[in-house]
Parts: sequence; C-alpha cells; structure tokens
Amino acid sequence: MIIDLILNRKDGQKYSAREFYHDVMGYADIWPSLANPITRAMDGGEEDDVQRELCKYVTSQGYNPDICDYIRSVKWLEDEV
Repeated sequence: MIIDLILNRKDGQKYSAREFYHDVMGYADIWPSLANPITRAMDGGEEDDVQRELCKYVTSQGYNPDICDYIRSVKWLEDEV
C-alpha cells in the first residue's frame, strides 16, 4: 500500500524519489485513482503538488490526517542523502 511507503520513510527508511515513484506506479494497475494523481504530480508538479496529492490520498483513505504534517515536512522530489 502507498501508506506503507510513506510510513516506512517516516520511520527512517532511506528515501529515493525514483524508487518511491516506481513503487507507487506499481499500484496503478490495481488502484489507478489513488496512484496516478501522485505520480502525475511527481512527473510535472512541484513539491507542494506532490504533498497535496499525498495528503489527499491519506485523508481519502481514512488514515490519520496527522500524517500530512510529516508529508509536508519533507521533500518528495529529491533523494535523501
């Protein structure tokens, strides 16, 4: 699930934007309405676009909205070093 990708990063897993993108794309066949807005934002948007789509995903799926605080605190288009 996409939430697991977000929470793994929050828990300290090393983050690669490319790997995250491909992992989210892996869900596009099953849940295109959830995955495609995130990958589209990563393709042509800016950080705030990606953060917005990730937060939409979190809230639409009924996850704790506090996760959005974390989502907005990190960059999703850049690898962590």
